[in-house]
Amino acid sequence: MTKLVLSEKELAKLFSMMMLSAIFFGVSGLIGMLVMQWVTRQRYAQDSVDKHGISEIPASRLGGVVIICLSLALFLVHYIQGYNFSPVGPLGVHDWGWVAFALCATLGLIEDLNNDMLSPLWRLTLLAIIFGGVFLIWPNAIPTEIGYQPLDNIMSQPILGWLLSVIFCIGFINAINMADGANGLVPGIIFLSSVIFHAVIGTLIWEVLLIISGVFLLFNVISGRLFLGDAGSYGLGAVLVLGGFYAVNTKWISVEFAAVMMCYPCLEVLVSMARRVVARHSPFKPDNNHLHNMLHNRLRAKTKSRVVANSATGLIIAGASTGVALVGSHSGWLSPVDSAWGWVFVGQIALYMICYTWLSYSARSEPLKTA
Repeated sequence: MTKLVLSEKELAKLFSMMMLSAIFFGVSGLIGMLVMQWVTRQRYAQDSVDKHGISEIPASRLGGVVIICLSLALFLVHYIQGYNFSPVGPLGVHDWGWVAFALCATLGLIEDLNNDMLSPLWRLTLLAIIFGGVFLIWPNAIPTEIGYQPLDNIMSQPILGWLLSVIFCIGFINAINMADGANGLVPGIIFLSSVIFHAVIGTLIWEVLLIISGVFLLFNVISGRLFLGDAGSYGLGAVLVLGGFYAVNTKWISVEFAAVMMCYPCLEVLVSMARRVVARHSPFKPDNNHLHNMLHNRLRAKTKSRVVANSATGLIIAGASTGVALVGSHSGWLSPVDSAWGWVFVGQIALYMICYTWLSYSARSEPLKTA
């Protein structure tokens, strides 16, 4: 049964979200916000309160489904209005890019509707089949001009380039899925990336994602009642990684700039897997010892709000990752094609390690007091 009664606090939040959506995203934002509010009132695909070690209120796992459906609806509106689509493929994206996105989103949706139905090994295997098949049929998507000759030589070898691309895509999607826990973290990365890609590439898909992910970011940060879920993490993760491959291949951005954009999820998944191996655990076994979990614990001790610490965690990390790329490129500090972004990435790695070490030490020496 749908719960329709809202408290005064919930009504105030809804009014604020609707006003901000209308101001920043117009009618599309207002409609999107109403749809998201409706979805959170449903009782199916509910996320466990303590699943991510951060969220403290019930939330829906169908945020990714909402983003996808609203994006397709906005595409349809543009089509009806006679938008001149790119000849590259439907909506400026190669046909097989849509296939990879659709299959990954469907795989994630299965998990959203029936959590843990597929084991981690099965999910990895299916992702390998999806990307392996797509890159076999669409080899031009494989990045072969990264800018470092030894690596370019390796990626130009058909089998090695194919294998490394598949492995990277699987790792990236799992990195995005792993980071989807703090409000605004992954939605913030998706929104900021859409702003960047729309500025440098300009195809319709990034304009649409900019609007819809922006509305979702507002809803996620203010209410904390709607997560991307696996459909969103897998599907939109596929969009980001293939979009990144395309942008690097076509020289819209440098590989160093791409590394700065996606710094946090990539670093977090590598550090987490290494930490689990050292502890003699499975590298694929989930836990809550991530940087965003420790930062949330630190912020949670300083506020009584169940949402503020969660949202602050996500926004801080997204800002220090993709936000740096957006501010640096839009301010004219560095061009998106400049290889000097590699030094920025090194700085991000150093900052990550300092914060992780400090927060780990603090967690051991000053255990979080529970209410």
